[in-house]
Amino acid sequence: MVDTPPVVRQTYRCMVVCHCNAVSDREIRSEILAGALGADEVAVRCGAGGRCGSCRPVVEALLAEQGVDIRPAISAA
Repeated sequence: MVDTPPVVRQTYRCMVVCHCNAVSDREIRSEILAGALGADEVAVRCGAGGRCGSCRPVVEALLAEQGVDIRPAISAA
């Protein structure tokens, strides 16, 4: 059995994280719960962080909040 945190019901207004593509924190969280494993994958799925990149730190924080390890991949030489 996988140990997962309980889903917390959000009772606050959604926050626009990506102003370039008008993507909210709820949309990003939804993509993370649907399996997005990094900021690049979030960008592909919903557009957040795919243009200017100024929201990438917030996207990465939302990934970390859900327990997604966001360390850069180490490529083999």
